[in-house]
Amino acid sequence: MTGQFFVVLSLLCSVSWGEVNIAEINYLIDFYNALDGDNWSVEDSWGLSGVSEANSTNAETLRNGMANGEGLTWSDGYRLKELSLTNMALTGDVPDGIDALSELEKLVLPENSISSFPSLENVTMLTKVDFSYNSIKALTGNFPDSLQTLYLTNNSLSEDISTFFGRIQNQSGLVDLNLNGNKFSGNITTVDLSDTNFNALTTLQMSNNMIEGSLVSIKSSWTGGLDLSDNYISGSYPDTLIGVGEADLKCNMFLCDSLTNDASDHNNISECFCSNAGEYVTLNNSEISCVTCDSGKMANKWVRFSFWLDDGDDYSYDCSYATDGCVNCMFPENCKDGSCEEGSEGPTCEKCSDGYRMAGGKCRECLDSKVPIAALALLIIVTVIIGYGIFLTGLNPLAATMIKQLMSYLQMFYLTLGIRAAWGTYLSELSDVYKLSMMNTQSFDLECLTDLSPLTLFYIHWATASIWPIITTIVVLAVDKGLSEKIRTLEKNHGAEEDQDMRTAESLHLRSKQTGMRRIWTMFMLIAFVPVGALSVRFYSCDDWVSMTTVTVKYNEDISKIIDNQWFYDNSVNCYEYDFQGLAFLATILCVVIFGVIVFLLLLIFRIWRFDLEDKQSDMFGGLYESFNSKGMFCEPVLLLRKFIMILLTQVTFLEPLYSAGVITAMSIIWLFFIIIRQPYITLHEALARKQKATIVEGRLPALANWCNIFEIVATLLLTLTQALALVTVLVDTDSETGMDTTAFDYTLFVLHIILVVVWMAGFVTVIIKFTKSGIKERKSRRSLRSQMSSRRIMLNTTARVTPEAGNSAAGNSAAAAPEVPDEAEEMQVEEQF
Repeated sequence: MTGQFFVVLSLLCSVSWGEVNIAEINYLIDFYNALDGDNWSVEDSWGLSGVSEANSTNAETLRNGMANGEGLTWSDGYRLKELSLTNMALTGDVPDGIDALSELEKLVLPENSISSFPSLENVTMLTKVDFSYNSIKALTGNFPDSLQTLYLTNNSLSEDISTFFGRIQNQSGLVDLNLNGNKFSGNITTVDLSDTNFNALTTLQMSNNMIEGSLVSIKSSWTGGLDLSDNYISGSYPDTLIGVGEADLKCNMFLCDSLTNDASDHNNISECFCSNAGEYVTLNNSEISCVTCDSGKMANKWVRFSFWLDDGDDYSYDCSYATDGCVNCMFPENCKDGSCEEGSEGPTCEKCSDGYRMAGGKCRECLDSKVPIAALALLIIVTVIIGYGIFLTGLNPLAATMIKQLMSYLQMFYLTLGIRAAWGTYLSELSDVYKLSMMNTQSFDLECLTDLSPLTLFYIHWATASIWPIITTIVVLAVDKGLSEKIRTLEKNHGAEEDQDMRTAESLHLRSKQTGMRRIWTMFMLIAFVPVGALSVRFYSCDDWVSMTTVTVKYNEDISKIIDNQWFYDNSVNCYEYDFQGLAFLATILCVVIFGVIVFLLLLIFRIWRFDLEDKQSDMFGGLYESFNSKGMFCEPVLLLRKFIMILLTQVTFLEPLYSAGVITAMSIIWLFFIIIRQPYITLHEALARKQKATIVEGRLPALANWCNIFEIVATLLLTLTQALALVTVLVDTDSETGMDTTAFDYTLFVLHIILVVVWMAGFVTVIIKFTKSGIKERKSRRSLRSQMSSRRIMLNTTARVTPEAGNSAAGNSAAAAPEVPDEAEEMQVEEQF
């Protein structure tokens, strides 16, 4: 009896689960390895670590080892029915061949790091699929007809919504579908959500996507809930959903006239957009109305505007990221009647469309006018004249002052047109040309030549404005060092005594050349101040970095999500992006250097003025103060400070146009009075008195004696009038029929600005001609002196080579015939010539 018992027990213990399905075991091995099974949260509960393949020898052992494996549920026939691994650190792609799990009913793998899964169409017994909270970006293949529940919540799926519904059109038994928190886009208008196609569907959740279009066909029964909130669904609110309490459609773009004021009709949600361009919705008690935005403002249609109505008439706002339905446009001229003008786009019309460029705060067609072509030709002529003058004269102090004045005037005109006012056509076109004074790629209208984004173009402009001064400084330092070495060599008392006068003359010539080169470098650095500063501070034109109430729209047209810190020049750019932050750090250094330069110049010039070092320091620092008399030595750093304030007011835009125009106009008026009263620029006679080596004679240029002061007064007056015009356009309605027409002022100022540049050209050419004649005489004199010295040295060398016997006699004769050694008066003449 006992023996029979042990025989029966041994037979029971030897019973297995049944016939082993090797294909199923092999797929689970592939699944384990493909999804990094060795690093799952529950270590090796399947017993497959290190296993690569199942065969007839080990298949049964492997299957027995997975009997109680984590997430595996087996049928009575020992076939896999459910694969459920939640938050198990699965990483990678679900491998192909999943149809080997032919009796699988549930595939539940949420809260992992799965990147993709294969087509499930041939897993014919599958009823539930859950890949929520993974990293899936795209779908492959279709789903089985048996599917009842599909969860793809919070992935990165970016498929067109109509394409997705095409994948599940045969799933007539589908009951529960959740697509929340993805990037599904496209038009939902063509999707049929009626009882005809989805009779069994009771729960549909597609909130927080990018779905557009209208709900044309949608059933009314959603016992499990309908959530289409936080999309861009537009058109009329569906009649089938009015009064349906389970429907959640808040934060969309339904038209106001399709809604009722009864809270129960829309599940306590009333959200709408106005159908007319330039209008925004307001709620006054229970009345919904649309209001038109003023000119220069943009209707806040990019921001979902909705509100819910509580039973106690307590009206609250939801889904609205702006405090006002109208926002001030970055460039008011791009906004008319609350919407973007042709050629501009973006939430605040801050960007120009393809084929348009930014000119004077307005998007204008590329080369749509002859005005910029004519002005461009004028500035090319100016550039050639300046270059020719520098080449011929070595840039004397008077010419350098005139060039600095012109460039300063052009740059301040360009900054003035940065005031966000309604500028006229002529001044805007002129600004488009005067931006050549910024000396970077802004001058070439790259937006008309390339398809680069506004941010990329900004990076290019900033880099070209910042790099060339650095390169110029490096080159000048190298050349200056070489000249200093030559001067030190010449000034050493070595060699024949008879060569000393020639070395002295050559040393004076090199010093003059070195001083001229330093003058040119100083002029270039002062010109580079504005473009470097203007583009560097633009990195701070961000919503979170500057307290500003004019631009409040936050969006990203690529992913339709709210942007935390948008850039005012392109609202789709996030200022917290890595590349933007990195370059902003470099721009911060430049801004610190720029402000430090102003402080340094003030202290340096104060020291020179305090200790009367003007003449002693003229070779090194003369370029900073030689343009001014003793009453105006501090004018250069004051001018830089004025420009820096203008940059802050026009490029960072942290003030309303009224305030920025007022401050800039006030600064110009103060400067105008100062120039008229003090006349700080140096006159021609004062330049001679300072011994600036100008090589001019008293009375040679009487008409230009006070040229710089006169030009500065006229230029400042024109800038003041231009800035005052901006102030008027901000204060007065210039667009309405009864408002003020500024066209005549616009054209008049345009002509006056052009005339001023032409007059400057005439004066500069006159100076260049006079200095060129003087320079030619100087070079002839220097060549004659060198020829005399060379001849004398040859004669002395010849005398030294005669025989000793004849040497005394020859030496005596040579001494009698040789030129006399220059006396002190002759040496002073040589010095003056050089």
